[in-house]
Amino acid sequence: MRFNRLFTTGMALTVVGAIGLTACSSQKEAARQATEKLADTAKATGQAALAPAVQPVLDLLKQGEGEVKAGNLGGAVATLGGFKGLWEKAAPVIQPLAGDKWASINTAANTVLSTFDKGATPDVAAASAAISGLIGPLSALIGK
Repeated sequence: MRFNRLFTTGMALTVVGAIGLTACSSQKEAARQATEKLADTAKATGQAALAPAVQPVLDLLKQGEGEVKAGNLGGAVATLGGFKGLWEKAAPVIQPLAGDKWASINTAANTVLSTFDKGATPDVAAASAAISGLIGPLSALIGK
């Protein structure tokens, strides 16, 4: 009799445990799905925030690139004289959203800054390389 009672109690605990594990697995799966959805939403929101920060930088770089290609190096230096102020506003938005691409973007931006710094007189090759070195990664970042 005592064995039956112990056996019944043991079976009941086993069933309750199995139900609990099933519920726990379902909760873990639901939490995983919610986390993935939140990450996707954050990524989409981040991408939406990137374009308004990146596009003015790209526009300025492309304007400077046009000046260099037209042989107007002085015009490119004048155009990109405004890069520092624009970059100081854009970089804090871009950095957290760029992920592992940030290091190369920041290095390219610093190259543009040093190449077109006040009083700088870059040659055509250096100017062109600095500009295209940042246009590439920024364009890729926003999918252009």
